Amino acid sequence: MRLARYHAGGRLCIEEAPEVGCPPGGILVRTEACGLCSGELMTWYLDRKAPHVIGHEVAGVVIESQDERFPVGCRVAPHHHAPCGQCAACLRGAHVHCPTWKATRLDPGGMATHFAVSAANLADTHRVDDLDPRDAALVEPLACVAKQLRRMHYQEGEPLAVIGLGGMGLMHALVCPGAVGYDLNPARVEWARQQGIDARLASGDEKFAAIVVAPGSVGAVEAALKLAAPEARIGLFAPLPPGEWVERPWEDYYFQDITWVNSYSCGPTDTAVAVQWLREGRVRADQVITEWASLDELPAAYDRMKAGETVKVMVTFS
Repeated sequence: MRLARYHAGGRLCIEEAPEVGCPPGGILVRTEACGLCSGELMTWYLDRKAPHVIGHEVAGVVIESQDERFPVGCRVAPHHHAPCGQCAACLRGAHVHCPTWKATRLDPGGMATHFAVSAANLADTHRVDDLDPRDAALVEPLACVAKQLRRMHYQEGEPLAVIGLGGMGLMHALVCPGAVGYDLNPARVEWARQQGIDARLASGDEKFAAIVVAPGSVGAVEAALKLAAPEARIGLFAPLPPGEWVERPWEDYYFQDITWVNSYSCGPTDTAVAVQWLREGRVRADQVITEWASLDELPAAYDRMKAGETVKVMVTFS
């Protein structure tokens, strides 16, 4: 089979690899579509895992199954991690901190012609026969959006600012009618406007009580602080690179009652919400994906997305 493997220093290669088999109690899947995650562009983060088969925003068709819930021929959208549902972390809803969640993964990864889903991973795998595979591949990233909004205690209809209109910022704005999006890239602002989003290059005097910071950059966090009303909740969707921080007197946060809400990945509750949102048509792949690629075209598309020349890439498999 063929797959995309990340090597240290930001080098992405298309390689041949041995075929994977169906794991005990699990399923074997032929990949139909796989999105490129913005987190996979963070060299400092991916170098820790290198060499690493990328891809976890994925959907495909089951070609071998040892679980009657997922028969051969059905379409699935698996999360690349799944919790046990029984440990202390799971019982308080902190699924991403479950030891089982951290230990599970897709084999070898989603950006491959085929991948295996273990029995443990099936705890957070959905049948999505009714969805287009390109839309179904958005289940995992959209679930991350659902978790961020849930942790921020966002109420539908509440004014929301979104900093950064990459793929994740777009999805936040699309599921929150009336959201205002900000980006420094005119092309991204224009694309967002074409999707019906109130997108702007610069902020004025407006203030928001709910703000999502999609990129992991000091500039994006500083932009959010300028928009923050007293008692604002600022959701940090991505980490800052190691050694970077926002230089601002901490008493500013204290006297303004600013709440910081980190949000790392997502769990089964959020995945179920994402599937429902996709079935409702609240987000479609063609609203978020600006470049479609084959597996062979992925390395060049990867570089373009990393350079900010395209919003989000998705690979489709024949």
